[in-house]
Amino acid sequence: MKKTALLFLLFLALPYALTLSPQEQSLVKKHPLRCISTSQWAPFNLIEDQHLAGIGIDYWHLIQQKLHIKSPCMLAKNWTEVLYAIKNHTADITIATLNTQNRLSYASFSKPYARYPIVIVTKNDAGFIDDVSLLKNKTIVVGKNYSVSEILKKQYPDLHITHVETIDAALQSVDQGEAFATIEILPVVAYKLNKEAFPNLKISGSLSSRFSVSIMIRKDYEILLPLINRAIDAITEKEKKSINKKWIVFKKRAMLPRSYFYLLLLCSAALFLFFSVWLYLLKKEISGKNKVTEQLKTLVTIDSLTSTCNRYMFDITLDKEIELSKRHHYRLSLIFFDIDNFKQINDHYGHRTGDTILKALAELTSRSIRKSDTLCRWGGDEFIIILHNTKEETARKLADNLDLLIRTHSFASGITTSCSFGVTSFRVGDTRETLMTRIDRLLYTAKKKPQHSNG
Repeated sequence: MKKTALLFLLFLALPYALTLSPQEQSLVKKHPLRCISTSQWAPFNLIEDQHLAGIGIDYWHLIQQKLHIKSPCMLAKNWTEVLYAIKNHTADITIATLNTQNRLSYASFSKPYARYPIVIVTKNDAGFIDDVSLLKNKTIVVGKNYSVSEILKKQYPDLHITHVETIDAALQSVDQGEAFATIEILPVVAYKLNKEAFPNLKISGSLSSRFSVSIMIRKDYEILLPLINRAIDAITEKEKKSINKKWIVFKKRAMLPRSYFYLLLLCSAALFLFFSVWLYLLKKEISGKNKVTEQLKTLVTIDSLTSTCNRYMFDITLDKEIELSKRHHYRLSLIFFDIDNFKQINDHYGHRTGDTILKALAELTSRSIRKSDTLCRWGGDEFIIILHNTKEETARKLADNLDLLIRTHSFASGITTSCSFGVTSFRVGDTRETLMTRIDRLLYTAKKKPQHSNG
């Protein structure tokens, strides 16, 4: 009986295949698909354990299973090589891109299987960018022939854009001050920043449009598109959430023996259930009876270094708190702070010690605030606290207490440090953008004073 129940659960967990007519089976057989992809657009495609992996690869595997096809992906050196292969019929399909006008002469596109925000990445000392026009006189670097480049050319033709081969090269260009910003989709940026590969960079804004991820197939193979679209429609919400949870918060997993495969499936289902329950309780505490949106369920993440909320979760939480403040006349306050001379600590003691101090600072701050408050890592050594139903005067007192607590605390290797604070409250007519612009300015002003104040 137990064995039968286990097999039933495993059957439900596996993706189901579509039933194809004899004509459809013949069509698939006559058009064998040679897939091609790069490994340079994590988390959509990357090398993991010596194999291609990622969001796009996982979606392609689901489509293959549903259509009864087998097509291992060839590895291209860069995205330009992928486009050349599709155009010249040395490959037939690639699995994660955007439908753009200049590709329609040689390729066709499936319906989107996922949509993500497009975000702006700058160095930590840049202010909040609430309007793309603020980038007009800045140097923006993006991947050569990347879909985001096509979006920018069409929607923002006045931007000064330079091109590099990969997103890593773009982020490095911003990190080294060669460019002011790069623009990419949220999962790619979150993957890079959560891995702490670029601790001096942060998300400073977003575009109004979203990135729709599709399958691209050579033009003369578009007869297969109805089948591919049918397979995309058959992908369940559970399968989509599982892929997002797996890749948007990156955690290196040890390889398990194949004999543990079925056990891993059951454990994954249990972990997913636990995460869903925890997310529901957190949302209930913050916004009462409001329903958790599908976007929050799939994109909410935790900062991997400090275990505080990350930038994306901050934006969602602040929007909800602003709505509560407007509706119920709650007092909403923010405390924005960073570590004084943190670069000198990293240079003198090393980045490991700097990371240890960031984690200790987050723990120290978390113990000093209420459960109804939210501590987020804004980026680098910057943190921000959302104070639920709190007056500005109370927020200033809390900032003073944190200031004293931090100054008198002995961190790793006996290091002592201090922080600069900016404090403000929600005002009538405020939006998230005006609120963040004001508190960013207050923190900057506080750091310029001989004796840092709370703004």
